[in-house]
Amino acid sequence: MENRRYTPKHSQKTSPIRKSQEPARRAPSAAAPSRRPATPTSGRTQPQQRRTSGTTGGTSTQWRTTDRTAGTSTQWRTTDRPAGTSTQWQTTDRARQQTAPRKQPTTARSGAASTQRKQTAQSSTQPPRRVNPERDKPTPKKKDSQKSKEAHKTGCALASLYFICILGISVCLSLVVIFSANDVLALVKPDVEIEVVIPEDTTINGVSKQLDDSGIVNYGMLFRLFNAVKGDSETIVSAGNYVLNPTMDYSQILRALTKTTSTTSIKVTIPEGYTTAQIRQALLEGHVTSQALLDNALNTYPFKHSFLKDRKPPKSNWLEGYLFPDTYEFIQDSKQPVHEVINVMLNNFDKKYDAQIKEGAEKLGLTTHEVVTIASLIEREAKESTEFAKISGVIHNRLKNKEQFPNLQIDAALQYAVGHNNRLTDADKQLDSPYNLYRHEGLPPGPICNPGYNALYAATHPEEHGYYYYVAMPDGTHLFAKSNSQHNKNRAKADKAWAQQKN
Repeated sequence: MENRRYTPKHSQKTSPIRKSQEPARRAPSAAAPSRRPATPTSGRTQPQQRRTSGTTGGTSTQWRTTDRTAGTSTQWRTTDRPAGTSTQWQTTDRARQQTAPRKQPTTARSGAASTQRKQTAQSSTQPPRRVNPERDKPTPKKKDSQKSKEAHKTGCALASLYFICILGISVCLSLVVIFSANDVLALVKPDVEIEVVIPEDTTINGVSKQLDDSGIVNYGMLFRLFNAVKGDSETIVSAGNYVLNPTMDYSQILRALTKTTSTTSIKVTIPEGYTTAQIRQALLEGHVTSQALLDNALNTYPFKHSFLKDRKPPKSNWLEGYLFPDTYEFIQDSKQPVHEVINVMLNNFDKKYDAQIKEGAEKLGLTTHEVVTIASLIEREAKESTEFAKISGVIHNRLKNKEQFPNLQIDAALQYAVGHNNRLTDADKQLDSPYNLYRHEGLPPGPICNPGYNALYAATHPEEHGYYYYVAMPDGTHLFAKSNSQHNKNRAKADKAWAQQKN
């Protein structure tokens, strides 16, 4: 088909006033074609729409040509205004579903209005953008890169700090081991003799601070730990002066402090009727052992003697009555175990509790503990040996007649409870204690002292008589009575004698 020149008609004539003022038209720009674009001959061309409009100061023409055979469509638009001429067209290939970008040959015109229209035309005719995943992938921001670098630097710093800490701890531990080994083994220490004064009742742990202060050892706490591992922490150190040297290792120091060098023997006499507390004091005064070890042996050591089997488990004063009174010889400041010292007294009791005492106890139907308890009452009440069996007879008479005489009313048992040997007051007799035989029926729960052989024999061989009362005189003898009336007369007589003694 041949291209023909097309002259658009204006839909509105220009007014005379405006026409006279209208400047001469400029020729179309060379970039904008003045003819229709050629249509391919292979297809049929059919105009679909034609629109011409006129505006004040210029003309605008628009039409569309469609080639159905080729599947293309061309849209043509021409604008003629006083300031210049603008021509644009758009061709669409429907078969490929692609939109070709519009060619926008535009004649330059002055003014901001022309520039704005050009931008609008270009944005409206720009073909759709293809999606490219690789191209459209978001580019990492600089901030993320910077954060990654900072995190890397922080990780390196933490790793360096961790390495430094591990190295520092290793160095410190190595130094501790070196200095500790030097003190324990005395590898590099000054050779000088130092005198140390150890007071009484000092344990190995207790002397460690004194050794540290004097310079014998450098670490008293390490010395205590060493003793604890060896099991010597509670060992008592003999009181006295010791010459030690820092070049001595821990084992040598322990041997020097615990070695028995004393050969001085001491005789300790335990009188009949002594309590366990009094025996304890006698051993301490004789420097046989220390207070801590002695208390442990008296109250907690599980001695295996047969006469103690009913008294177990050990408790405070559980040996009362069984530490046989006698004169013993011990090594002063001996390092032998304290339970062996106590064992000497218990073995003596087992030997003195002979066949005669056992036969008498069996005849009376008494246990060993009851025999010892009765003997302790006799020991504290009787002052004259001739009265042991008579007082034993009074006790047995009351025990046999519990309905008439439920209470033994023996002062010595209550004195054991109140802790003094003075005459009892009415307030003392109101004491709520199983040793208060004015209120408690029968025998007390245990011995009140450690009786001797005479008291043990008298407890199992009581004198047969009809006495139920006795009262003590100032000279140590007693007045006996069979009835309460006779007993009251004896009490008046005894009170007069005690009053005369005070004057």
